[in-house]
Amino acid sequence: MKLHVPIQTILTEHAPLLARVAATFEANVALQDELIQEMSLAVWRAFDAGSFSHEEGFRGEASIKTYVARIAHNKAVDHVIKEQKRVEVSGAENVQYENAVTEGDGTDQTLDLMSALHKLEVKYRQVMALQLEGFNQNEIAQTLGLTESAVAKRASRARQQLTSLMG
Repeated sequence: MKLHVPIQTILTEHAPLLARVAATFEANVALQDELIQEMSLAVWRAFDAGSFSHEEGFRGEASIKTYVARIAHNKAVDHVIKEQKRVEVSGAENVQYENAVTEGDGTDQTLDLMSALHKLEVKYRQVMALQLEGFNQNEIAQTLGLTESAVAKRASRARQQLTSLMG
C-alpha cells in the first residue's frame, strides 16, 4: 500500500508513543534514547518503499498507530532480550532506576507503576503498555499477533501481578 503521509510526519506524531514504549521496557534513560532511535529507524525502514528491513511493510490492514506500536514493541522485546543476555554475560545490573524509585517518599504513583511494570515478564508488560496507550483488546491482539482471548488472559494476570507488586 502506498502511503501518502511523509515518514517524518509519522515519526513526529508517534514520537511520544515510542518514548513511552521505550520507558516501559527500559529503565536506563541513556538506553531508552538508544531504543527510541532503533524504533524510529525500524519505523522509517518499514514505511520506506525500498525497505531493506525485516518488517513486511505497511499494508493498511491496521491503523498507522497500531502498526507503529507493533514495530516499537518488537524492537523493545528484542532490546530486553539483548540486555538480559548482556547482563548475564557481564554480571552487570541496572540499579539506576531502582535507586531513583526508592529515594522518593513513595507517593509518586507513576514511578511506582513504572517500577512494577519493569518487574513483569515481557509478555505481560507488552499487554499492559499497550493498554496504557489506549489500545483495545482487538488492537493489542493485532499488534502482538495474539488472539483477543490470549490478550485478555495476559491482561488479567498482569493486573494481578501489578496489584501484588504495588500493594
